[in-house]
Amino acid sequence: MYMVTRALKPVSGQELDHVEQEHHIKLPSSYRSWMERYGEGTYSGWMNVQRPDPEVLKPFVEYDFWVHTDATLISQRQLEECITIGSSVDGDFLAVHPDVEGLLWLPRHDEQITLWPCNDNGASFVEILDRIYCGYYHRDKPVAPAYYEPWNEQRHHAFYNFTGKEKGLSMKALADLCKSRFSWGVIIENEYTCKLFSVSMGGYMRFNYAYEREIALFYETEDAAAGTEVEELRQFLQAHHCTVHE
Repeated sequence: MYMVTRALKPVSGQELDHVEQEHHIKLPSSYRSWMERYGEGTYSGWMNVQRPDPEVLKPFVEYDFWVHTDATLISQRQLEECITIGSSVDGDFLAVHPDVEGLLWLPRHDEQITLWPCNDNGASFVEILDRIYCGYYHRDKPVAPAYYEPWNEQRHHAFYNFTGKEKGLSMKALADLCKSRFSWGVIIENEYTCKLFSVSMGGYMRFNYAYEREIALFYETEDAAAGTEVEELRQFLQAHHCTVHE
């Protein structure tokens, strides 16, 4: 798995122990191992892995957001006892409950809560997330190559407006030129987007193929090498019909 940055912020075991003791819950060992090693972040662009939070689902107790029957995993009132440990970019929640063995998946666009095993056969946390991704989103395989964006206070960003299409340069052609001009650790590309990752700058460049207007640059500026690389990328974009979007 590709790690976008070396600047990690692990969550202490003491903090996770406190959550377990205060809420009488057992966090999945695979999740604990992940948080203690890498900390919070976004996995493969779709899942936000977060600190345990007992407050997120409490407001949903007052609304009929999901179906709750005698056969449902948890009652509507039990939502306030759930601890969320993640959320998808689509608004789905991943949670645990003291009386339920496994991970609860509470979807944003579906009324049915589902359960996913979390400690079978020693599966890692990302293997479990991949299983959820393929199962819920009906995909044959998970996002590849897998990558993780740890969250820290060092991340900066800049957005550019691309006007090269009017001058005969497509965004795809610009991305291909960028691929060949600079060194990249991982490249993820499909018909909608292209992401070029560089661990030396702790981030990536994203070309939005879907709209052919926006290019985003995510980076960290903790050392001179990263600053030099970012400046070279800025100059490259400015030389190819890109202006900073204020």
